[in-house]
Amino acid sequence: METRHQDPASFYKYLEKECNKRIHIYTNCSTFTHAFGKAIENHLDHVVIQQKVINNWLTILDIPPKDDFANLAQRKVDCEDKIDHLDETLFMLNRGLKKDNSELKELSKSLSDLLWLIENEVKNLKVNKIKILKTELEDLKMLFND
Repeated sequence: METRHQDPASFYKYLEKECNKRIHIYTNCSTFTHAFGKAIENHLDHVVIQQKVINNWLTILDIPPKDDFANLAQRKVDCEDKIDHLDETLFMLNRGLKKDNSELKELSKSLSDLLWLIENEVKNLKVNKIKILKTELEDLKMLFND
């Protein structure tokens, strides 16, 4: 005995197609659409009532609602972001501070070298000035002695 559908896969596709046709016939009408819309409205009304009951119980039991937890979680995330930003800022400031300190050390060394140079120059100028003054004084003495 030979059946009309020899391949099981094609048989199930045919069966699915027939079921979809019947579902489409039943659901593709205004009566079904109105009834389905009414059912959804009733369900939503029931959900709203349940939310009010739950919120009342949460208030009675002094338990914070989920919105409070969500706000708290958001504030925690915001604080973590601020801490990360502050951490990055501190890192950058420390790096800049180290760079500035090394530049200050170089500048300090340069200034002390320059100060040593200026002190030596002043000392040499004083010694030279004294020598020049001594020679001028001796020349003046010689002029008056003659």
